[in-house]
Amino acid sequence: MTRPLPDVPVVDAHVHFFSPDFIAAYAALGKAQFPPDDAIGGLLRLMGWDMDFTDPVALATRWIREMDERQISRMMLVTSWLWDEESTARAVQTYPDRLSGYAMINPTQDIAETRIRRAVNELGLKGVTLFPAMHGFHVDAPEVYPVHEAIAQAKIPTFVHFGLLKIGIRDKLGLVSKFDLRLSNPLDLLPVAKDFPDTTFIIPHFGCGYFHEMLMVAAQCPNVCVDTSSSNSWIDLMPYSLTLKEVYKKTLAVLGPDRILFGSDSTAFPKGWRQEVFEAQAAILQDLGASKVDLENIFGGNAIRIFKLEG
Repeated sequence: MTRPLPDVPVVDAHVHFFSPDFIAAYAALGKAQFPPDDAIGGLLRLMGWDMDFTDPVALATRWIREMDERQISRMMLVTSWLWDEESTARAVQTYPDRLSGYAMINPTQDIAETRIRRAVNELGLKGVTLFPAMHGFHVDAPEVYPVHEAIAQAKIPTFVHFGLLKIGIRDKLGLVSKFDLRLSNPLDLLPVAKDFPDTTFIIPHFGCGYFHEMLMVAAQCPNVCVDTSSSNSWIDLMPYSLTLKEVYKKTLAVLGPDRILFGSDSTAFPKGWRQEVFEAQAAILQDLGASKVDLENIFGGNAIRIFKLEG
Protein backbone atom coordinates (compact mmCIF):
# COMPACT_ATOMS: atom_id res chain seq x y z
CA MET A 1 0.00 0.00 0.00
CA THR A 2 1.39 3.40 -1.00
CA ARG A 3 2.18 5.68 1.93
CA PRO A 4 0.35 9.05 1.83
CA LEU A 5 2.56 11.95 0.81
CA PRO A 6 3.57 14.32 3.59
CA ASP A 7 1.31 17.34 3.87
CA VAL A 8 4.03 20.00 3.89
CA PRO A 9 4.49 23.26 1.96
CA VAL A 10 6.88 22.65 -0.94
CA VAL A 11 9.50 25.15 -2.09
CA ASP A 12 11.39 23.67 -5.04
CA ALA A 13 14.96 24.99 -4.83
CA HIS A 14 16.06 23.84 -8.29
CA VAL A 15 13.92 24.43 -11.41
CA HIS A 16 15.51 25.40 -14.73
CA PHE A 17 14.05 28.38 -16.57
CA PHE A 18 14.29 27.74 -20.32
CA SER A 19 13.62 31.27 -21.53
CA PRO A 20 13.08 32.41 -25.13
CA ASP A 21 16.73 33.50 -25.29
CA PHE A 22 17.83 30.05 -24.10
CA ILE A 23 15.77 28.38 -26.83
CA ALA A 24 16.91 30.83 -29.52
CA ALA A 25 20.54 30.29 -28.56
CA TYR A 26 20.31 26.50 -28.88
CA ALA A 27 18.26 26.75 -32.07
CA ALA A 28 21.13 28.78 -33.51
CA LEU A 29 23.70 26.22 -32.35
CA GLY A 30 21.76 23.41 -34.03
CA LYS A 31 20.49 25.35 -37.04
CA ALA A 32 22.18 23.04 -39.56
CA GLN A 33 19.68 20.30 -38.73
CA PHE A 34 16.55 22.47 -38.75
CA PRO A 35 14.53 24.20 -41.51
CA PRO A 36 16.16 27.59 -42.23
CA ASP A 37 12.90 29.42 -41.61
CA ASP A 38 11.88 27.47 -38.51
CA ALA A 39 14.91 26.64 -36.40
CA ILE A 40 13.10 27.26 -33.12
CA GLY A 41 10.16 25.11 -34.16
CA GLY A 42 12.56 22.41 -35.27
CA LEU A 43 14.28 22.47 -31.89
CA LEU A 44 10.99 22.27 -30.00
CA ARG A 45 9.89 19.30 -32.09
CA LEU A 46 13.24 17.58 -31.58
CA MET A 47 12.98 17.99 -27.81
CA GLY A 48 9.28 17.15 -27.67
CA TRP A 49 8.54 20.42 -25.88
CA ASP A 50 5.16 22.15 -25.95
CA MET A 51 5.64 25.62 -24.54
CA ASP A 52 5.23 29.29 -25.36
CA PHE A 53 8.80 30.42 -25.89
CA THR A 54 7.96 33.90 -27.11
CA ASP A 55 7.99 35.68 -23.75
CA PRO A 56 9.51 34.85 -20.33
CA VAL A 57 6.38 36.12 -18.61
CA ALA A 58 4.24 33.67 -20.59
CA LEU A 59 6.58 30.87 -19.53
CA ALA A 60 6.40 32.05 -15.92
CA THR A 61 2.60 32.04 -16.10
CA ARG A 62 2.71 28.44 -17.34
CA TRP A 63 4.85 27.53 -14.36
CA ILE A 64 2.43 29.27 -11.99
CA ARG A 65 -0.47 27.22 -13.37
CA GLU A 66 1.63 24.10 -12.89
CA MET A 67 2.50 25.14 -9.33
CA ASP A 68 -1.15 25.71 -8.51
CA GLU A 69 -2.09 22.31 -9.92
CA ARG A 70 0.71 20.55 -8.03
CA GLN A 71 0.33 22.67 -4.88
CA ILE A 72 3.87 24.05 -4.98
CA SER A 73 4.32 27.12 -2.80
CA ARG A 74 7.39 28.58 -4.47
CA MET A 75 10.18 27.84 -6.94
CA MET A 76 13.79 28.94 -7.29
CA LEU A 77 14.42 29.41 -11.01
CA VAL A 78 17.90 28.58 -12.27
CA THR A 79 18.97 30.85 -15.13
CA SER A 80 20.03 28.34 -17.77
CA TRP A 81 21.95 30.49 -20.24
CA LEU A 82 24.80 32.87 -19.47
CA TRP A 83 23.76 36.55 -19.60
CA ASP A 84 20.08 35.60 -19.39
CA GLU A 85 19.34 36.72 -15.84
CA GLU A 86 17.01 39.47 -17.10
CA SER A 87 14.62 36.81 -18.43
CA THR A 88 14.57 35.14 -15.03
CA ALA A 89 14.11 38.51 -13.35
CA ARG A 90 11.07 39.32 -15.51
CA ALA A 91 9.46 36.08 -14.37
CA VAL A 92 10.30 36.79 -10.72
CA GLN A 93 9.12 40.39 -10.88
CA THR A 94 5.79 39.27 -12.35
CA TYR A 95 5.17 36.70 -9.60
CA PRO A 96 7.31 37.85 -6.66
CA ASP A 97 5.38 35.82 -4.08
CA ARG A 98 5.78 32.55 -6.00
CA LEU A 99 9.05 32.73 -7.95
CA SER A 100 12.62 33.62 -7.04
CA GLY A 101 15.76 33.18 -9.09
CA TYR A 102 19.46 32.63 -9.51
CA ALA A 103 21.80 34.50 -11.86
CA MET A 104 24.37 32.39 -13.74
CA ILE A 105 27.81 33.97 -13.39
CA ASN A 106 31.09 33.14 -15.13
CA PRO A 107 33.89 34.35 -12.81
CA THR A 108 36.39 34.46 -15.68
CA GLN A 109 34.54 37.46 -17.15
CA ASP A 110 35.87 40.85 -16.13
CA ILE A 111 32.43 42.24 -15.30
CA ALA A 112 31.32 39.30 -13.15
CA GLU A 113 31.24 41.30 -9.92
CA THR A 114 29.26 44.10 -11.57
CA ARG A 115 26.72 41.60 -12.86
CA ILE A 116 26.32 40.09 -9.40
CA ARG A 117 25.55 43.47 -7.89
CA ARG A 118 23.08 44.27 -10.67
CA ALA A 119 21.38 40.87 -10.42
CA VAL A 120 20.75 41.41 -6.72
CA ASN A 121 20.27 45.15 -6.36
CA GLU A 122 18.42 45.93 -9.60
CA LEU A 123 16.89 42.64 -10.74
CA GLY A 124 16.00 41.27 -7.33
CA LEU A 125 17.50 37.80 -7.76
CA LYS A 126 18.33 35.77 -4.67
CA GLY A 127 21.45 33.78 -5.55
CA VAL A 128 24.32 33.08 -7.94
CA THR A 129 25.15 29.84 -9.75
CA LEU A 130 28.72 28.85 -10.62
CA PHE A 131 29.66 26.06 -13.05
CA PRO A 132 33.42 25.42 -12.77
CA ALA A 133 33.57 22.57 -15.30
CA MET A 134 31.52 24.50 -17.87
CA HIS A 135 33.32 27.82 -17.63
CA GLY A 136 36.83 26.59 -16.93
CA PHE A 137 37.92 27.66 -13.45
CA HIS A 138 38.78 26.25 -10.05
CA VAL A 139 36.35 27.65 -7.51
CA ASP A 140 39.24 28.32 -5.11
CA ALA A 141 41.47 30.07 -7.65
CA PRO A 142 42.75 33.51 -6.54
CA GLU A 143 41.18 35.17 -9.59
CA VAL A 144 37.74 33.89 -8.50
CA TYR A 145 37.98 35.39 -5.02
CA PRO A 146 36.67 38.84 -6.10
CA VAL A 147 33.48 37.06 -7.18
CA HIS A 148 33.18 35.35 -3.81
CA GLU A 149 33.71 38.72 -2.15
CA ALA A 150 30.98 40.33 -4.26
CA ILE A 151 28.60 37.50 -3.35
CA ALA A 152 29.46 37.88 0.32
CA GLN A 153 28.81 41.63 0.15
CA ALA A 154 25.45 40.95 -1.53
CA LYS A 155 24.60 38.47 1.28
CA ILE A 156 23.20 35.82 -1.05
CA PRO A 157 23.83 32.07 -1.38
CA THR A 158 26.15 30.53 -3.96
CA PHE A 159 25.12 27.42 -5.89
CA VAL A 160 28.20 25.56 -7.16
CA HIS A 161 27.72 22.66 -9.58
CA PHE A 162 30.35 20.01 -8.94
CA GLY A 163 30.61 16.50 -10.34
CA LEU A 164 29.09 15.11 -13.51
CA LEU A 165 27.64 17.79 -15.78
CA LYS A 166 25.29 16.72 -18.56
CA ILE A 167 23.00 19.06 -20.48
CA GLY A 168 20.28 17.11 -22.22
CA ILE A 169 19.60 19.61 -24.96
CA ARG A 170 23.27 19.61 -25.98
CA ASP A 171 23.33 15.83 -26.13
CA LYS A 172 20.14 15.78 -28.21
CA LEU A 173 21.67 18.26 -30.67
CA GLY A 174 24.90 16.26 -30.89
CA LEU A 175 26.95 19.16 -29.54
CA VAL A 176 30.32 18.36 -28.04
CA SER A 177 30.44 19.55 -24.41
CA LYS A 178 34.04 20.17 -23.40
CA PHE A 179 33.30 20.31 -19.69
CA ASP A 180 36.45 19.75 -17.66
CA LEU A 181 35.51 17.52 -14.73
CA ARG A 182 38.98 18.03 -13.26
CA LEU A 183 37.60 21.40 -12.13
CA SER A 184 34.54 19.82 -10.58
CA ASN A 185 35.65 18.40 -7.21
CA PRO A 186 33.82 19.73 -4.11
CA LEU A 187 37.11 19.62 -2.19
CA ASP A 188 37.98 22.84 -4.05
CA LEU A 189 35.22 24.52 -2.07
CA LEU A 190 36.80 23.81 1.32
CA PRO A 191 39.10 26.85 1.55
CA VAL A 192 36.45 29.12 0.04
CA ALA A 193 33.77 28.05 2.51
CA LYS A 194 36.27 28.59 5.33
CA ASP A 195 37.22 32.05 4.04
CA PHE A 196 33.57 33.11 3.58
CA PRO A 197 31.79 31.62 6.60
CA ASP A 198 28.79 33.94 6.26
CA THR A 199 28.03 32.79 2.69
CA THR A 200 25.84 29.74 2.25
CA PHE A 201 27.17 27.39 -0.44
CA ILE A 202 24.75 24.93 -2.04
CA ILE A 203 26.05 21.83 -3.82
CA PRO A 204 23.33 20.33 -6.07
CA HIS A 205 22.59 16.65 -6.67
CA PHE A 206 24.39 15.58 -3.47
CA GLY A 207 27.69 16.31 -5.24
CA CYS A 208 26.68 14.50 -8.45
CA GLY A 209 29.21 11.69 -8.21
CA TYR A 210 31.48 13.32 -5.66
CA PHE A 211 29.29 12.23 -2.78
CA HIS A 212 32.13 11.36 -0.39
CA GLU A 213 33.96 14.60 -1.16
CA MET A 214 30.78 16.60 -0.61
CA LEU A 215 30.30 14.96 2.79
CA MET A 216 33.90 15.70 3.80
CA VAL A 217 33.56 19.39 2.92
CA ALA A 218 30.14 19.71 4.55
CA ALA A 219 31.39 17.99 7.70
CA GLN A 220 34.01 20.72 8.13
CA CYS A 221 31.98 23.70 6.89
CA PRO A 222 28.57 24.36 8.47
CA ASN A 223 27.81 26.88 5.72
CA VAL A 224 27.78 24.15 3.03
CA CYS A 225 24.38 22.71 2.09
CA VAL A 226 23.13 20.30 -0.57
CA ASP A 227 20.14 20.22 -2.84
CA THR A 228 18.54 16.89 -3.67
CA SER A 229 17.53 17.70 -7.22
CA SER A 230 16.72 15.24 -9.98
CA SER A 231 16.58 11.45 -10.02
CA ASN A 232 20.29 11.44 -9.05
CA SER A 233 21.25 8.96 -11.76
CA TRP A 234 24.92 9.66 -10.93
CA ILE A 235 24.47 6.89 -8.36
CA ASP A 236 24.67 4.36 -11.22
CA LEU A 237 28.26 5.46 -11.94
CA MET A 238 29.56 4.84 -8.43
CA PRO A 239 32.15 2.04 -8.15
CA TYR A 240 30.28 0.59 -5.17
CA SER A 241 26.67 -0.25 -4.43
CA LEU A 242 24.67 2.79 -3.37
CA THR A 243 20.99 3.72 -3.26
CA LEU A 244 19.29 7.08 -2.94
CA LYS A 245 17.98 5.99 0.45
CA GLU A 246 21.56 5.39 1.60
CA VAL A 247 22.58 8.76 0.18
CA TYR A 248 19.83 10.47 2.17
CA LYS A 249 20.66 8.52 5.34
CA LYS A 250 24.33 9.47 5.25
CA THR A 251 23.58 13.08 4.29
CA LEU A 252 21.17 13.41 7.21
CA ALA A 253 23.80 11.96 9.53
CA VAL A 254 26.52 14.40 8.40
CA LEU A 255 24.62 17.59 7.51
CA GLY A 256 21.40 17.18 9.45
CA PRO A 257 17.94 18.12 8.15
CA ASP A 258 18.61 21.89 8.28
CA ARG A 259 21.15 21.88 5.42
CA ILE A 260 19.22 19.85 2.85
CA LEU A 261 17.08 21.61 0.23
CA PHE A 262 14.61 19.70 -1.92
CA GLY A 263 14.93 20.25 -5.67
CA SER A 264 13.19 18.56 -8.58
CA ASP A 265 15.45 19.69 -11.47
CA SER A 266 12.30 20.28 -13.52
CA THR A 267 12.88 21.84 -16.93
CA ALA A 268 10.18 21.98 -19.58
CA PHE A 269 6.62 21.26 -20.64
CA PRO A 270 4.64 19.15 -21.26
CA LYS A 271 6.52 17.20 -18.58
CA GLY A 272 6.25 20.10 -16.17
CA TRP A 273 7.01 19.58 -12.52
CA ARG A 274 8.69 16.26 -11.70
CA GLN A 275 6.16 14.88 -9.25
CA GLU A 276 7.89 11.50 -9.27
CA VAL A 277 11.06 13.04 -7.81
CA PHE A 278 9.11 14.51 -4.91
CA GLU A 279 7.22 11.26 -4.29
CA ALA A 280 10.37 9.11 -4.32
CA GLN A 281 12.27 11.41 -1.96
CA ALA A 282 9.31 11.89 0.37
CA ALA A 283 8.91 8.11 0.64
CA ILE A 284 12.62 7.70 1.44
CA LEU A 285 12.51 10.31 4.17
CA GLN A 286 9.42 8.75 5.68
CA ASP A 287 11.10 5.33 5.63
CA LEU A 288 14.06 6.87 7.44
CA GLY A 289 11.76 8.17 10.15
CA ALA A 290 12.04 11.89 9.38
CA SER A 291 9.87 13.98 11.65
CA LYS A 292 7.18 16.37 10.41
CA VAL A 293 9.47 19.29 11.27
CA ASP A 294 12.35 17.74 9.32
CA LEU A 295 10.09 17.19 6.31
CA GLU A 296 8.86 20.77 6.49
CA ASN A 297 12.42 22.06 6.55
CA ILE A 298 13.79 19.88 3.75
CA PHE A 299 10.82 20.44 1.44
CA GLY A 300 10.61 24.19 1.97
CA GLY A 301 11.60 25.72 5.27
CA ASN A 302 15.34 25.59 4.65
CA ALA A 303 14.97 27.34 1.29
CA ILE A 304 12.76 30.01 2.82
CA ARG A 305 15.39 30.68 5.49
CA ILE A 306 18.47 30.51 3.28
CA PHE A 307 17.06 32.66 0.46
CA LYS A 308 15.19 34.99 2.86
CA LEU A 309 11.89 34.38 1.13
CA GLU A 310 9.58 35.43 3.94
CA GLY A 311 7.05 37.96 2.81
